[in-house]
Formats: sequence, structure tokens, C-alpha cells
Amino acid sequence: MILIIGSTHDDILYFESVMTNKREEKILNTYPLIFGSIFNQEVVVTYDIYTSYISSFVTSYIMQNYFIVLVFVVGKCVSFSKDVKPGEIAVSKRVILGDVDQVKEANVKLGQIPHLPRSLESSDEVIGYISAALEKRSFARYSIATFISSNRILDNSESIKPLLMNEYVLGHKSNIVFDCVSGGVFLASTLYNIPVVAIKVSEKQVDEPSTAENYIAVLKQYSSVGRAVVTCIGDIGRNDIMKE
Repeated sequence: MILIIGSTHDDILYFESVMTNKREEKILNTYPLIFGSIFNQEVVVTYDIYTSYISSFVTSYIMQNYFIVLVFVVGKCVSFSKDVKPGEIAVSKRVILGDVDQVKEANVKLGQIPHLPRSLESSDEVIGYISAALEKRSFARYSIATFISSNRILDNSESIKPLLMNEYVLGHKSNIVFDCVSGGVFLASTLYNIPVVAIKVSEKQVDEPSTAENYIAVLKQYSSVGRAVVTCIGDIGRNDIMKE
């Protein structure tokens, strides 16, 4: 089964619209789960997930109770780097936790949980499928990006100051975006050894205001993300990538 996680209903609406044989449940009578099929692959979609605390719990719960083979995180993000412009798509190469500070521990860096890698990596194979799908199914510009994920909203210079050293954010300088959900999903996926990738649309640059125009631009790109993920699911199913 493939898991797709978003924050708002808008984030996952495309997937809900193309799923067949749908049924719904809720976790703790709060977090919706929509089960169905896409290209004959079993899929579960969830949303109303706004922090990494919740995304870690919900992802872990689903992985404990269902046979999950692949995870997609969708929605919007904020660009730090000028090379990821508003309205463009960021595909995760890695996620680093932006609100973990255990640097007093030996051999632990800022953003790292002791005994775990600092960078929680996406599957290169799935990145390849997503990249090919974006190129094949849309004209959207995309970047392979480093996601800095925090339970705090990181969207202005003051909020990211603790993570900065010169022009680097947690050791990275280019193709950097921020969100509040991917960290928990990647943490759970790393612990369960399940491939995961985030595909998000940049809503704005750091220090820019959120506007209705920006959000409308994000919504327009959601169809590009949706088509790419659905194409990726079809390609993966045909090539038996996740059936080991």
C-alpha cells in the first residue's frame, strides 16, 4: 500500500478525485484516512496534518497497521533559496529536522537526533521516477531540494536565524525549502525502512507575505504534482519496484 500525506484537503484533493473503490476511516476520530486504488495499486491518503509531531504519530500508526511500501508527502513549502521560486515544485533529496538541538552529545550536529543520521534521505530510485513523471506530464519547473522541517513555521529571517551560519542553513546553501510536516514523516519512514519522498509547491520566499495570489498559484501546480505522483505510482507498479 502507498501512503500519501498532506496538510489540507486541497493538498490531497487530486488524489481523492482519481482514486477508485474508496472507503474512509479516522484515527482517534480525528485524522481522516481515505483508502482506494490508483492504477490497481492500493493507496491510503490522509490530511489535516500540520506539524511533524502529528505527522510522525500518524505515519507510525499507519505503518504499524498496514503494509506500507512507499510514502509521498505533498502540499506547500516556503523557499529559502532564490533557486526555488514561488510556484515551483521542490522534490526532496533529504530532510533535516530544524528544531532539534542535541549538540552537547558527542558527534551530534544541530538538527540531528542522537543515534540517527542528520540527513533523512529520500529514495534515489523514487526521485528518478518522480523527476521523469514531472518532465513527462507537466511543464512545471522543479528542483531537487533539501527540506528543513520544523514544528515551528520557518518563514522569516528571525525564525531561521538559529539555523544559519554565514549563508548556509544546517550546512546547505542551495535548493533549500522549509515545511512543518516532512520531518515527522521522514523520521517514521527511516525507522521503518520505507522509501519516502516529498513533492511540494513553493508558496513564497522567506520574508514574503502570504497572499491569495500565491496560494492560487500553488493550487494550480497541485495538478502537476498529482499527475506526477499518479504517473510514478503507475510506473512503479509496472516495474515491480516495491514488490520485494
